[in-house]
Amino acid sequence: MTVPIQLFASLKDAAKTSQIAIEIPENATVAQLLDAVAREFPDMKKWLPHCRVAVNEEYASNGQIVRDGDEIALIPPVSGGAQSPFVAVVERELSLDEVVRAVQAEIGGKAGAICTFLGVVRESSRDLEGQVRDDIEFLDYEAYAPMARREMQKIALEAGTKWDAAVALTHRVGRLGVGEASVAIAVATAHRGESFEACRYVIEELKKRVPVWKRETARDGFWWVEGSAGSKTEADK
Repeated sequence: MTVPIQLFASLKDAAKTSQIAIEIPENATVAQLLDAVAREFPDMKKWLPHCRVAVNEEYASNGQIVRDGDEIALIPPVSGGAQSPFVAVVERELSLDEVVRAVQAEIGGKAGAICTFLGVVRESSRDLEGQVRDDIEFLDYEAYAPMARREMQKIALEAGTKWDAAVALTHRVGRLGVGEASVAIAVATAHRGESFEACRYVIEELKKRVPVWKRETARDGFWWVEGSAGSKTEADK
C-alpha cells in the first residue's frame, strides 16, 4: 500500500518537499515504515533516529501497525523541548558510529568528551554449575522489545539528568558469534569524568533492568543465563 507522510522542519528541507509517499506491505509496523523511508530517501536517513512518528495525530511506538488511510507525520525534535534519547533494539550489526552521531546531534558543540562502550561476545564463560568454559560457539539474545526500549529510555534519561549528558544506546538480539557486539553505548558530556561515570551507569543499569536474556551455546550443550532463575539444557551431541 502507498502511505503519504507529512514532513516538517529539517526533514522537509532534507527531502525538499513537505510530503512524500512510501510503498509498504500491509500490516507493516512504524519501524518498517522508517526503514522504507531511509532506503528511498537517503538524504533523510541521518535525521530519522531523532524523530518521532505520529499516526492519526498521536505519537506511535515502533511496533504499531500502519493501516491504509492512516495520517502519518514525521516529527523532528520540537523547538524548546527536550530531545528523547536515541535507543534501539535491533537484529543487525551494531555500530559505535551510529550512537556517537546520535549524541553529537543532541549535544552539539557542548561536548568536551564522548565515552563509548561496546559489549562483545567472548568465547569463555561459566556454565550454570560454575565451571569455566572456553568453548562458547555463539549466543542467542532474546528481548521483550517494547518494554526493553522503554526501560532503556528511562536509563538514558536518568543518566542524562544526573550528569547533564546526551546518551544513545542500542542492543542487538538474535544469534551473535564470538567477537560480535551485543551492546553499543555513547555518552557525551562537557567533561571526561562525567562521561565515564554516566557510561558505566548506563551499562550497569541496562544489565540489571532491561528485559533481555541470552542463551550460551558451547560444543556440548546450551543454557540460558537468567541469574538465579537460569536453567541449562543439554543439547544433542
